[in-house]
Amino acid sequence: MNRILGIGSPFGADQLGWIAIDMLLTCHLPNSELIKLDRPGSALLDYFRGVNRVILIDAVEKNIRPGCVGLVQVEQLDQVRCLTSSHGFGVAEAVALASQLGELPPELHLIGIQTGMDISQVPAFDAPALESLVRELI
Repeated sequence: MNRILGIGSPFGADQLGWIAIDMLLTCHLPNSELIKLDRPGSALLDYFRGVNRVILIDAVEKNIRPGCVGLVQVEQLDQVRCLTSSHGFGVAEAVALASQLGELPPELHLIGIQTGMDISQVPAFDAPALESLVRELI
């Protein structure tokens, strides 16, 4: 079973993870559960349990063209800025905690959607590239 998690919030570009899940729901991905999460913090670990593969989709702020979709290596997660956090406890911190506790899923992937410099705006993103990347991972 694959669990695909759109991380986000209702604010500006941070909605990208949720919008991505809405788009992927129309793609009929086999053996996949798609869930939208609002700034889960350490509760993200609960979603790592009971599945073989977890794909996180989150808005990331990097100086790359807004809307670009790409894989972020989990080992390099601390080098990108994910927008979603709850009191300073975001995706990078949740993954680090899961690693320390031995609770990472067998496979964990992070797909970042670039926000650009103006995080108050939701950029259009490359939906076909996102679908293609998700299908490669599952």
